[in-house]
Amino acid sequence: MVCPSSSITRTLLCSSTRIKALFPRCSQLQRRLTQQASPLQETNAVREIHKLMAEVRGAHPQKLKLSMPTRLAPRRSWMKEMQSQALASSSIPAQPTISTELPESLLKPKRMQDSYVELYLPFTEDPELLEKYIATSGLIRLGKVLEDLDSLAGSISYQHALGGRPGEISAPIYIVTASVDRLDLLAPLTADANYRLSGHVIYVGSSSMEVFVSIEQLTEPMQPNKICLTGRFTMAARNAHTLSSQRIAPLITETDAEISLFAMGENHKNRKRTEAASSLEKVPPSKEEAFLLHSQYIRGLHAGMFATDELHGPAIKLDPVQKPAGPTLVPVRTTSLSTTMHMHPQQRNVHQKIFGGFLMRSAYELAWMASASFVNRHVHFLSLDALSFHAPVPIGAMLQLSSQIAYTSEPEQHPQRHTIAGVTVLAQVVDLETGERKTSNTFHFSFDLGTTDRQVLPQTYKEAMEFIEGKRRVEIGAEMRRLYQEPSAKKPHA
Repeated sequence: MVCPSSSITRTLLCSSTRIKALFPRCSQLQRRLTQQASPLQETNAVREIHKLMAEVRGAHPQKLKLSMPTRLAPRRSWMKEMQSQALASSSIPAQPTISTELPESLLKPKRMQDSYVELYLPFTEDPELLEKYIATSGLIRLGKVLEDLDSLAGSISYQHALGGRPGEISAPIYIVTASVDRLDLLAPLTADANYRLSGHVIYVGSSSMEVFVSIEQLTEPMQPNKICLTGRFTMAARNAHTLSSQRIAPLITETDAEISLFAMGENHKNRKRTEAASSLEKVPPSKEEAFLLHSQYIRGLHAGMFATDELHGPAIKLDPVQKPAGPTLVPVRTTSLSTTMHMHPQQRNVHQKIFGGFLMRSAYELAWMASASFVNRHVHFLSLDALSFHAPVPIGAMLQLSSQIAYTSEPEQHPQRHTIAGVTVLAQVVDLETGERKTSNTFHFSFDLGTTDRQVLPQTYKEAMEFIEGKRRVEIGAEMRRLYQEPSAKKPHA
């Protein structure tokens, strides 16, 4: 279905005003999503995005650009890169390998399907491929899949901005992962199935793109594929010469589906700003959350895990405390697990920085080990929420990853009485020469711990705020998964 007026059949949408004028449905969607989204709204948005993306791909099947994304290779070897850095430091001008302006031909408006990219993982047909992805549990290593998804989002972004991947003599831009807004695992990835990873750009700002990706389990012909994972990436374009924001081609939207997808992307961007303004760093907990924290304090106080002062109580206990008729209380700080790695050039990306997918995999594996150590068995990944890349990780630096379980849910909240853990991983870059430490990323994971009587207990105000933050993230993900398993989620009121 195209726009109602032939004069706007080919419409370049640059503002929400045009969206409101063309489709009241999009205007209602904007009012809904600019506010903090509920799990029901998030779930319906994911359902709608999949439906609309299928319409977009089906409208122009002959123009789909399919490729097999792998990590984007660096433009030159590490030896040549070191020589270039030496020339720059000695004030000898190096020969430029890139121009300083993006050609106007690359700034012409493009369609959504022009950025479509897909990757197949045929595990049942390729034993060598399966061997690279198999985990000790017999399932698929999610860490490697996270690497693939980051690479996929990068390939999609370059497909939109450049019409393909950068080569040895590249256009004067580079694209970075600004944030991973959410990844939800809706069904486990198994070794006896084949999968398709795919996605395309659904929204473009002046220099940023929102990329929606999904993993589908391929089924029999004429049967709908099973959606196993969905995710949103925000990608940012930078000028390789000035390092400032780089203008990129806008989107042309012709159909109802394309206009709706664009509206969803724009409103998701606006909603992120609203949610940032209402975070615990700026707004205190709600009354219900404050009551929960007080009950946690009373629980720990009765267990002797808090000291009133030096005269009336011992120091804070760091050993787990098991009550006869209650859970085993574990201090949050005792769940910490950390690792330090030296960043080698083999993990670099096309921009001579550490590949973002490698950071995601490393953080995921540390969070998994922290969760598994907490219950002494295998745990199951559920989601990655609101990951922002604050600073790049240079080659040669030390990367310190620190994880801890910030929150555990009550078993009564889960239909199988499972406990869900909210795990945070802080990534810090340490400069070997100066010792300067910078925060690169903060990861928020959710894991299903199975049945356990162990519960974390916050003992400081900082831990209490992280406990509430973890609770919010875990509950949104849990409700989304519950709703997604239903045949259809009820539409929210406008």
